[in-house]
Amino acid sequence: MTDLMQVTAEQIALMYKARWQVEVFFRWIKQHLNIPTLFGTTENAVYGQLFGA
Repeated sequence: MTDLMQVTAEQIALMYKARWQVEVFFRWIKQHLNIPTLFGTTENAVYGQLFGA
């Protein structure tokens, strides 16, 4: 994201903030649902694994 020259510094900061929220969400899933790794990368694969847990 940092090599985007047409984007302002504030927009880059918001992008990183949004990405950090995703990282925090997946860390919570791994800790509380006892899922060490996610097997799929698609939305349906993640939902299926979460439902199974």
